[in-house]
Amino acid sequence: MTDEVSLLSTAEAARRLGVKPATLYAYVSRGLLSRVRGADGRTSFFDPAELDSMAQQPRTPVAAAGNGVVVRTAVSEIRDQRLWYRGRDACEMARTESFEAVAGWLWSAGRPMPPFAGPAEFVEAGRAAADALPDGARLLDRIRAIVAAVGAVDPLRADLRPEAVMVTAATLIGALVDGLPRRRERDADAESVAQRLWGVLTSLPAEPTTVASLNTALGLLADHAVTASTLAARVAASARAHPYAAIGAALYSLDGPVESGTTALVHRTLVEAERDGSVAVVARLLDQANQLPGFGHPLYPDGDPRGRTLIDVLAAEPPHRGRWEAVEQFLATGQRGRPLAPTIDFGVAALTFTAGMPADAGLAILAVARCAGWVAHTLEEYAEEPDRFRPSAETQRRSRLRP
Repeated sequence: MTDEVSLLSTAEAARRLGVKPATLYAYVSRGLLSRVRGADGRTSFFDPAELDSMAQQPRTPVAAAGNGVVVRTAVSEIRDQRLWYRGRDACEMARTESFEAVAGWLWSAGRPMPPFAGPAEFVEAGRAAADALPDGARLLDRIRAIVAAVGAVDPLRADLRPEAVMVTAATLIGALVDGLPRRRERDADAESVAQRLWGVLTSLPAEPTTVASLNTALGLLADHAVTASTLAARVAASARAHPYAAIGAALYSLDGPVESGTTALVHRTLVEAERDGSVAVVARLLDQANQLPGFGHPLYPDGDPRGRTLIDVLAAEPPHRGRWEAVEQFLATGQRGRPLAPTIDFGVAALTFTAGMPADAGLAILAVARCAGWVAHTLEEYAEEPDRFRPSAETQRRSRLRP
């Protein structure tokens, strides 16, 4: 066995690879690099031959390793079966603070934020782009159109200084919410993102207690570590694309079953349960697939804390009491003899269903909320070396078939 004398310390190994110690340990955690524990059980040592072999490989900031890639981030993490935003419990933040405050914490750990409102010309450009789409266009399609339109009319979109990016982000989210077609007139005193988005998604009155559930949903969905859409935003930002382009890249990655989740499916399931009865719908789902949408999350074996948080907020003051009873009946029936816990998808679907929102409202809520996280990751990426996402490619050649 190699002794400690011939091995390199963490600092020496990091210098040899030209990376930070944190990156070195990320390689270790992904199985890309081995280490030897020192006699004290705490110190780590590394084999110089293995380091030299790794250094000769094509350099890339992402390392393929089994089930994913390595991206260093301080924005959020899933630890102890909880979601944390820069070290703070995300569920507690979403339940007690405004979405704007959550976004500000993700962007700058609490520095004062600019107003989440867009200039009139930004809102008008976004509204015109959204209205130009066919009547049957999804909310997500309109959101993409608004982001592109607002980016096109912002003359300062290429200002990538952190303080400028935060102003851009707050302006974009404000213009995005105000540019979407409304189901009820905006109240004169509606200032928060949740209040304004409420009138976009439902014709029910914007009562403080019911809007609180939408605010909580936005906070819970603001970020969830490094998903595919988040990685898309970071790749665009690494090429120094402006924030509108980075968010646009993320929005297109969001459009797929992996990222968009099962909210729309759960919403439609609750509609059927209200009409046909929970027992009949649950029985049919179990017969068809032996599982229920919106229950169980692989990252939270003991239950998705975000789902429980949102359901608890909804239960305190549901937007529509009759529909909420249908939700409770479905939960009770679906959990009979099953320890499965509802996910955030179920919680958001319960919100959209009880509030009389369309089935695709859940994806729209996710898109608006995740803008906060995408911007936070974009800010991190602007602080890194540019164009660092350059994985190596392996050319595959077809073998010629002989007769």
